[in-house]
Amino acid sequence: MKTRYSQRGLSSLGWLVVILVAGFFLTCALKLGPVYGDNFLVRDALKSLTSLPKGNQSFSELTDSDIRNQLNNYFTINGIRDVPRNAVSIERKSDSVLVNINYERRVPLFYNIDVVMTFKNQFDSRRPSECCKPPSD
Repeated sequence: MKTRYSQRGLSSLGWLVVILVAGFFLTCALKLGPVYGDNFLVRDALKSLTSLPKGNQSFSELTDSDIRNQLNNYFTINGIRDVPRNAVSIERKSDSVLVNINYERRVPLFYNIDVVMTFKNQFDSRRPSECCKPPSD
């Protein structure tokens, strides 16, 4: 039978470990969460390309500058500043247009520890319902 003294709960060292672990995960969530939130908005920007052609114009008839302007407007309105300009690439094929937004972000986590996150988003005009899935090789 255990005594009352040994059944009182966590010791000070136990509470310190719990607080350190909770602090680590909270720090990770606060530093990495906004980057994933921005990528969610990048995916929404690609999804908004489906509504870009007006009238009887098809998506393949749009110029690269029209597509880039639409994406830049979406990024400006939603405050996305983390996507570099050279991350957007437009590739035209005979039957489709591929818009890729591939970039990586480096976020300092602690003193000299960085987290590198790589994002690959693709819009294929042939399959707009499959928007934003990473390209399959």
